[in-house]
Amino acid sequence: MILRLSHVCIKATDLEKAERFYADLIGLVVTEREPDAIYLRGVEEGQHHSLVIKKGGDPRACYIGYRVREPKYLDKMEELLNKLGLRYSKFKEKGVNDALILLDPGGVPVVVYYDMEYVGDLRLKYHLYKGVAPARLAHVNVTVKDLEPVHRFYVDYLGFKETEYFLNERGQKFVTWLTIKGDSHELAITMAPSGPALHHFTYYVHDVRDVIRAADIMASAGLWDSIERGPGRHGATQGFYLYLRDFDGIRMELFTGDYLVLDPDKWQPIGWTHEQARYRADFWGRPTPESWRQSTPFEPPVGL
Repeated sequence: MILRLSHVCIKATDLEKAERFYADLIGLVVTEREPDAIYLRGVEEGQHHSLVIKKGGDPRACYIGYRVREPKYLDKMEELLNKLGLRYSKFKEKGVNDALILLDPGGVPVVVYYDMEYVGDLRLKYHLYKGVAPARLAHVNVTVKDLEPVHRFYVDYLGFKETEYFLNERGQKFVTWLTIKGDSHELAITMAPSGPALHHFTYYVHDVRDVIRAADIMASAGLWDSIERGPGRHGATQGFYLYLRDFDGIRMELFTGDYLVLDPDKWQPIGWTHEQARYRADFWGRPTPESWRQSTPFEPPVGL
């Protein structure tokens, strides 16, 4: 039913500062500006946007967007939502005229659509690149209060496959990494009291040097406090990472070097125990900062 992760929408208190962070420093491409919103994308993304930043009084996450495989799957999604008793309504945004917005079983707002305006990518147009020129939106990490029903929704009903999971000290699964197209993951879900909330969203870069360069860019711009964690390497997913906080404190990640699931039917999910937590989170054993427990709350969609 779901083809891929498509986009993320957040709210910023100052759009000019948000554009400086995400476009001028990080290097996302500005597709369009409006008085109350900016639409951005990676250099290899041809769709209108993969990141929407709206003007807001408080920093908030708005929703996660997915593209379905065919137009008929919007109708099938409605049938599924009615069957499961999940709330939804019709939805549209810039570049998308026919969509649904719903609350998943964990209360995370999700937008599903088939067709978005296509504007073309910037591949091979290196003279237009800025910052580290992120290629594409890679994954999102959300928090929910109860993992099991959310995991079941994405795996049993939407077709995601679990690649890895993490057990707490009681042996209970409380983090799951899921893929729909064969990357290490496009969706990570963590059971935490902060849910429903956005922990971070991530853009893929092609080289670990881009991860390091992003830290250099932040430091040389005097934004040392924006560098929250890394550069480092995860044990889970094996990717190189750098976590940054934007001017409103919303967390984003730059990421590279994870794996592909070539044979989904053969894949056995990788389990991490509580005793392995240190190098599951950072393969080199470095601790996570206290701020890592913070997340950005989702703003409830109007009418749901």
